[in-house]
Amino acid sequence: MRELEADLHAPLLVRGASGVAFTEFGRALVVHARLVLGQLQRAQAEIEAMRGAAAGKLSIGVTPWVALTFLPPTVQRFRQRMPEVQLEFFEGLLGVVQPRLRDGSLDFSIGRPPPASPQSEFHNAPLFSTHSAVVARRDHPKAGCRTLLELEDAEWILNWDPASRESISDNVFRKRGMKVPHTIHLAHSLAVVLGLLAQTDMLSIFPWPLVEVISAKENLWALPLRETVDETIVSITSRRGAPTSPAATCFLDCLREVIDEGARSQDSELRRLFHSIELLL
Repeated sequence: MRELEADLHAPLLVRGASGVAFTEFGRALVVHARLVLGQLQRAQAEIEAMRGAAAGKLSIGVTPWVALTFLPPTVQRFRQRMPEVQLEFFEGLLGVVQPRLRDGSLDFSIGRPPPASPQSEFHNAPLFSTHSAVVARRDHPKAGCRTLLELEDAEWILNWDPASRESISDNVFRKRGMKVPHTIHLAHSLAVVLGLLAQTDMLSIFPWPLVEVISAKENLWALPLRETVDETIVSITSRRGAPTSPAATCFLDCLREVIDEGARSQDSELRRLFHSIELLL
C-alpha cells in the first residue's frame, strides 16, 4: 500500500487509534478499482461462454413496475437460452442503480433514464414509451374526478426518485397552470405505495401497464381524467463505452421479443397490457 501511495504521490489511507479509513484519494481509487475488477469479471465470463463453460452472472436494475409486468416472461425465455447464467436484480430507482452502473457492478438498468447531459457517463437506449394514470382505491372520495384541477388539494405518494420531483411537478402540474401540491411524498418501495393507497386518501401515478396488471387485484381505480397525465420513457441504461456481454445481449433480445409477441397475443388481457406501450426501437 505504501508503494502504491508513493507511485501516486497521494495518501490513500488515514491510520489512527480508531482504525484505518480511506482518504478522498483512496475513495477515488476504489471506484476505479471496482470498475476494473468488474470489467475483468465480464471478460472472464465472456471467454468462458465462448468456450461453452459456465457463463457467469448478469446484474440488472429494474424499475418496480417493469418487474411486475414484462420481467417474468423475459426471465423464463432467457433461462431457456442461457441456463448457466446467474441473474441478480436490483430495484431500479436512479439512486440505487447509478452508483452501481458507475462502478461496473451493474450491467444495465431498465427504467427511467438519468437526466441527459452532453458529458453524460451513461448511454440511454429508449426501449418504449407509455402514458400514466392517477390511481386511488375504488371508494376514494375523488374516484370520479375528471380533471387534474379537481385534485389540486390531494395528497400524493409516488414511487419515484427525489431527483424526479421537478420533472413530476412540471409534467403533471405546472404546465397546466396548477399549483404544485406541498404534500408529495416519495416511497422507495412499490409495496409501501400500495399499502398507503389501500388505507389512506392518498393518490399516486402509475404507468398504464402497471394499472392493467394490479388494479383489480389491489382494489385500485384509474381516475377517468380527460387529460393525459404523464408520458414515461423506459430506456436501457448502461455505462458509456462499456462492452455488452453476450448474456446482456441475449436478455435484451428476450425482452424485445416478449413485448413484440405480447402485442399480437390472442389473450385479450395480455394484448391490452402490451398495447399500453409503444416500442421505440
